[in-house]
Amino acid sequence: MNDVPSGETLRLRGDVGQRLLEIYPAYIERAPYALRRNFGMSLVQGQDVAQEAFLRVTRACLTGRAVPGKHLMAYLLGAAYNLAVSTFRRERTVLVADTVLARLQERRLPPPAMDLRVLHELVVPAIEEMVPGSRKRIVELQARGLEDKEIAEVLDISLENLRVQRHNAIVELRRRLRRHCRPQRRKDTAVHGKGIR
Repeated sequence: MNDVPSGETLRLRGDVGQRLLEIYPAYIERAPYALRRNFGMSLVQGQDVAQEAFLRVTRACLTGRAVPGKHLMAYLLGAAYNLAVSTFRRERTVLVADTVLARLQERRLPPPAMDLRVLHELVVPAIEEMVPGSRKRIVELQARGLEDKEIAEVLDISLENLRVQRHNAIVELRRRLRRHCRPQRRKDTAVHGKGIR
């Protein structure tokens, strides 16, 4: 594992070349563990990415496209990190833990019948009574189950603007539904920003 990467003969001359050859054993020991910690990849995957990053940095140094400076180890580790990010973007495979998967599946389950009754009998009429505008549109889209990013895209507004308008809309709805809300729920909404979901 501490040998110079196989498959290519490295003809490194000069100060940078010598530094790269000297630092390689320490780098190839450290980089796979850093990649494993940051990306959850196996040590073998980390070694592959680290070696490829080392070769790319070496080629860039030989052609004059890269000048690592004094902090060669940091430069190499940064190159390995960036290569890992690029690799994950290309693969588009996402490993999901069982607990996360279970939470995602729960979110897709239809709400209990009681929640639907409350939504249709109380919340929807309160939304319909709101003054036409973006606040009303935001809570309508949110009641349909759209996420913040989707709502912002539909309304062509920033996420920050969406959050401000939604907060104001929820305050208005809470005022309209005051007699149907339990005191603790009103407190949660006001203090923790928990709105209609």
